Amino acid sequence: ASFPKGYVIENEGNLSEYIGIVLTGSISIESYSLAGHTFIIRTLSEGMIYGDVLIFGNHSRAYPGTIIAREHTLIAKISNPLFKTWLVESQTLMYNYLSLLSDKTYELNSKYKLLTQDTLRDKILHYLNEQKKLQNSNTILLNQTKEELASALFVRRPSLSRELINMKEDGLIDYTRSTITIITD
Repeated sequence: ASFPKGYVIENEGNLSEYIGIVLTGSISIESYSLAGHTFIIRTLSEGMIYGDVLIFGNHSRAYPGTIIAREHTLIAKISNPLFKTWLVESQTLMYNYLSLLSDKTYELNSKYKLLTQDTLRDKILHYLNEQKKLQNSNTILLNQTKEELASALFVRRPSLSRELINMKEDGLIDYTRSTITIITD
């Protein structure tokens, strides 16, 4: 299926009936606070899938956020019954599926750890240290806008900017538009 930029592919709360594979373009999974603020739960690009964690849900198979096309996007849809059949028939697919679920569980645990940090500064430092490990560098390349980073940290953009300025003044970090450098002694 083909979707134009801004198209709502699935609404939060809809029941998942298929696994979606992003063939071209990108989508975001967004949720909204009771105050009306938008939070990007996740951004998916070419080759990534959604609906996979909902296929065997005992408690809920409902989408946790609204799925929106970020640009013109092409998605392949595989019905849940067909995918289940393929899992039974292919050991390789089953292994890859379980590996994917394991990686997503690790990512969710990491987000949980981020959310349990006491202060905004702690959240930022936690995020930077995770990125430092992934990128193997003290200079973290931001693959997102500051607005998206704020959303990933579950804070407002002005609060993030203010704390980054404070951290720079305290000599903890330096930053440019596209990087943040952790300053070590």
